[in-house]
Amino acid sequence: MKINLSILAILAMGLMFTSCGDDLESTSFDYAFNDGYAGDHATDLEATLTIEELDNGGSMITVELTNTVDGETYPLHAHDAADSAETPNMTPYIEAPNADVFASTITGNGGTASTTVTTTRSFTELTTTYDGFLVVHDPLQDVNTADLSTFLIVSTFAR
Repeated sequence: MKINLSILAILAMGLMFTSCGDDLESTSFDYAFNDGYAGDHATDLEATLTIEELDNGGSMITVELTNTVDGETYPLHAHDAADSAETPNMTPYIEAPNADVFASTITGNGGTASTTVTTTRSFTELTTTYDGFLVVHDPLQDVNTADLSTFLIVSTFAR
């Protein structure tokens, strides 16, 4: 039986391209409500952060909130960790959000709502070396990045 080498090469290349996407990583992290919260929001809010590796070396970050308040806009973002002795309000993070990592909003719908952003940060960097926090602010209060008691969710980013 004679095999055409051109056809074999095309088939091999097709197999290579279809299997490339299989090697991309994805992982999720669950976040519970902030025990130190002081406000009127129901305490059953939960968050899931999912990071997916992209072909271009960046990442896609999706945050899903459950038990949201219908019609309210939740600001959420990453804050870089810092030495609290060196921040203006003695916070363990830089108070300005790091939009290069993650910053978005979610409009509540009374149930589960989500947002997705892409970043140039790699999957490995976000899940192993990035030192920061995921923060979900209370939509029922003014945003105050220096008062942790106004955060609905605050925890280590992607851990």
